[in-house]
Amino acid sequence: MTQTAAARDNLTRDEAVARASRVSNCTYTLRLELGEKQATYSGDITITFDDSGTGDLQLDHRGKVLHSLVVNGHELQPTFSDYRIRIPGANLQPSNTVHIRYENEFDHAGDGFHQFIDPADGEEYLYSNFEPYAAHRLFPCFDQPDLKATYQFSAVAPADYVVVANGGLVSVEPQSDGRRLHTFASCGPFSTYLFAVIVGRYHRVTEQHRDVEMGLLCRKSMVEHLDTDELFEVTRQGLDFYGEFFAVPYPWGKYDQLFVPEFNAGAMENVAAVTHNEYMVFRDPPTRAQRRERAEVILHEMAHMWFGNLVTMRWWDDLWLNESFATYMSYLCVDRATKFDTAWLDFNSAMKNWAYRQDQLVTTHPIAATVADTDQTFLNFDGITYAKGASVLRQLAAAIGDDGFREGMRLYFRRHAYGNTDLRQFLAALEEGSGRSLGEWSKLWLETASLNTISATYESDGDRVTSLQVTQVAPRDYPTIRPHRIDIGLLRMEDNRIETSVIETEISTAETTLPISGSVPVPGLVLPNINDLAYAKVSLDAGSIAFAREHLEKIDDPLSRQLLWSSLWNMVRDQQLSSIEYLALVREKMPLEPESELLGAVLGQATTALDRYVPDEWREREAGLLFEAALAALEQATQEDQVITWARTTIAADVREQHVLVLGELLDGRRAIPGLTLDQDMRWSIAMKFVVLGLPGASERIETEAERDKTDRGQRAVVEAEVARPSAEAKAIAWEKFNGEGYGSLYLTRAAMAGFHWWRQREILKPYTERFFEAVPGVFDQQDGEFATMYFRALFPGYTAEQATLDRAQALLDDTDESKSLLQRTLREAIDDLGRTIACREFARQSSSATGAD
Repeated sequence: MTQTAAARDNLTRDEAVARASRVSNCTYTLRLELGEKQATYSGDITITFDDSGTGDLQLDHRGKVLHSLVVNGHELQPTFSDYRIRIPGANLQPSNTVHIRYENEFDHAGDGFHQFIDPADGEEYLYSNFEPYAAHRLFPCFDQPDLKATYQFSAVAPADYVVVANGGLVSVEPQSDGRRLHTFASCGPFSTYLFAVIVGRYHRVTEQHRDVEMGLLCRKSMVEHLDTDELFEVTRQGLDFYGEFFAVPYPWGKYDQLFVPEFNAGAMENVAAVTHNEYMVFRDPPTRAQRRERAEVILHEMAHMWFGNLVTMRWWDDLWLNESFATYMSYLCVDRATKFDTAWLDFNSAMKNWAYRQDQLVTTHPIAATVADTDQTFLNFDGITYAKGASVLRQLAAAIGDDGFREGMRLYFRRHAYGNTDLRQFLAALEEGSGRSLGEWSKLWLETASLNTISATYESDGDRVTSLQVTQVAPRDYPTIRPHRIDIGLLRMEDNRIETSVIETEISTAETTLPISGSVPVPGLVLPNINDLAYAKVSLDAGSIAFAREHLEKIDDPLSRQLLWSSLWNMVRDQQLSSIEYLALVREKMPLEPESELLGAVLGQATTALDRYVPDEWREREAGLLFEAALAALEQATQEDQVITWARTTIAADVREQHVLVLGELLDGRRAIPGLTLDQDMRWSIAMKFVVLGLPGASERIETEAERDKTDRGQRAVVEAEVARPSAEAKAIAWEKFNGEGYGSLYLTRAAMAGFHWWRQREILKPYTERFFEAVPGVFDQQDGEFATMYFRALFPGYTAEQATLDRAQALLDDTDESKSLLQRTLREAIDDLGRTIACREFARQSSSATGAD
């Protein structure tokens, strides 16, 4: 029977609760039949489970053809529609066996069972990706986190294919047709979204660490870039750290990590078979910051082996229990167990700024949020679930102490291993471990939305500080005032160096006055939250901003410098500091910055400021100034990481002919900069700028780079370049494909979309503003969430920053039914972002007018 579908492939919380109330003791025995480079595969599955309810029962399944359905020995005519297989209640017993044979198509959008053919050598690579609700794309199942199961898996595959699953490989047997049958150890219990199967001619290396066999796998064409020494080193360090911290040894036997192509997320914590995005196999020389980021991702996924896999949230309401905890623990592990010593710098620049941005959107939500269905879950993989949650966990650990936090975690795993939990059970373990009541903390931090902004001023007797006044404010719509454990830094110049006094305190009200006894000299700069313990934005007074402008580079502590830059960045976004002033400060101070991690973060924000917050009439001027400053800094840089970072900024900064021609000289070798070798990614970026401007020789440059780079990256770059041409015909062809058959895979379509919108091509692009708003509702109705959100974010015409675009987006939101939660939320966030962009540009105009600048 062929699948028919009229509804979205979506599971509601109510459906999951009802099914969990009757189904238990699930086991899946699954066998897959795989050929080489086929369009389809077949499956044979036996499901056993207990059922305490009455009436029909639904299995989730998104297949092509259902060949047979046998329930408790009786063959039934399958009822297969709306991605569900109905099992009639009359055929169910207290203990049940369901046997299903089916056929399915491979996926090409990164979820389900994804198929990729490597353009470099024609090899086939398959992998699964199921969170939050896609295991049923591979096999019929009860696809929800609280119906944990055990799994017996086997697969018939071409003879030289590697097959990896959650369990260890038990046997490999030749088949009569030349293929081989791979059988794996029974594994579980764990949730369906954590099941994994990876198949293809993967390259695999192994290393033993204590009683854990560690595996690293990638496709053959990436082997030369696989940094096995550092990857194994970080993996060993994580296994040791977590095993000791949680007092539970790694629970899943072997530990494979697979670097797979066209992966949608950063990584996925499948039990004992973690899949990673290939960006972590560095094709070009990485900076230390990139390597540190990779270590954090590896350790984030490993933390899930305990928190998320061994103990799993009951429903997606508590997704934060997975992601916040893994994020906090991974940074803690990087800091304490690895050679990377800038973890908390990155936590502030990347994680906290992500959280602050997300928490200020109109779609902000509590960390512990109610999730009505799996569509909403898809949208909650955001800066609140990951970064804000991790920030408040760090704050909690500081408040209750390392020992209390660690003991609470150990109790949690002892009590709930292989089970499902919710927020109440998590807090109960922490309370017992620490001896602290956490109900009020949970209410204020986990169950309310948005964030506070903290500022501080002082009173003095002329030479000495006599008191500090600390103020915290909350947004009008979210007026919660929260308790904070903060350190306040008082910085001053003394003998041509900066001295810092730190006042440690706790605040819990809107206004707090702190008497200061002793000898604390009057500061030039007051920096609340100097050690970054609190989750709160910081607003600097005018005197502190002036001090930072003059002396920022003289502050010895890199975290203090990072916090100041973060505060300045948030002030730009809040229309307290103009984008023009901010970019001038970047051009002046960043060439003096010795910390590469901080340099990369601030230059990334400067590029964002240029793209979003500079008025159109000054954009070319500011882009040119940033280009020239970055090029000058590049020519002076001596440290490898700084050379790479300044080179990337120079290339990204401008799209004016005079500067693109300079980049062309670098690309052609007619201009040399000591220490700089353009990597392939840089070469593609420069060639793309020639295309965007329609400069002579642009097509030849693309052909040259395509000949140098015959990989999937080169394939995507060629597609992007075709769409990036300043041609009405090129845009029309691309638009038809975006709304039609696409480019063959989600990754290739994403690459094409990346070439569509260029500010310099706004005249050609004008017709597509209205076309976007006409098309996008249908995209959200007919496509999966991954494609729909990609389509929106890539093609929403926010680059224009015009009120008319904002009004059109609002009109569409007003006409969108509340049941379309994916489209509604995405629209609301785009409107919020565009409104902020317009406001920041107007603030920059007014600020420049007030100072007489132009």
